[in-house]
Amino acid sequence: MISLIIPCFNEEKNIEKLFNKLDLLINEYSDEDIEIVIVNNGSTDNSEALIKQHSLYLKEIINLLTIEKNIGYGDGINKGINHCKGEIICWFHADLQFDPFDAIKIYKKYKLDLYKQKIMIKGKRLNRSFFDSFFTYSMSLFTLFLFGKKINDINAQPKMFNRNFLKLVENPPIDFSYDIYFLLIASKNNIKIKEYPVEWYDRNAGIAKGGGSFKLKIKLTLRTLKFMFNLKKFF
Repeated sequence: MISLIIPCFNEEKNIEKLFNKLDLLINEYSDEDIEIVIVNNGSTDNSEALIKQHSLYLKEIINLLTIEKNIGYGDGINKGINHCKGEIICWFHADLQFDPFDAIKIYKKYKLDLYKQKIMIKGKRLNRSFFDSFFTYSMSLFTLFLFGKKINDINAQPKMFNRNFLKLVENPPIDFSYDIYFLLIASKNNIKIKEYPVEWYDRNAGIAKGGGSFKLKIKLTLRTLKFMFNLKKFF
């Protein structure tokens, strides 16, 4: 079984389109054992009500995990991971910048290696602006400088790995540093990080929670760098 963890924070404008996409995915890949966990990470808008009105929830095709208070992006994913049942775990955002169909395409292509615990898979975003690519490249350079590890497009979705990888995870961060932590753990333990090119779409509704605007990207970068410096002593 593969578990798709989809954190959601104030995504009321994307819920219907996301769920319609998930409905198509489940029907197209009916031969696969797929668990979908929507993590409502303390949304203050109408997200949860819309989720509970959808047929996928009413028919118990998706699982809803509700976190009353949002204390961080990483905390939401971590609780979703602890809640899910799949041997293969994958997470991506609810904003539809990543197509959920790509997650299953990746899973089918690398299923054997995933079950043999040989790899962690991450996306490599295509069709991004120079502005976005510059910040991504800068983070990769900092990672190389601090840890001697070349990891590209750190925050790209999805992340996919075998559940046994969690045995290596101790006290993960609860904020947007969650992605780099997982990748560094994989690199430290000589687990191959495989990049898979994915189309990256503009957010067509709602507000970016991480690094949407220039100001938010600077804030996210500084926060992640602070965590990386603190993490240096463990690597």
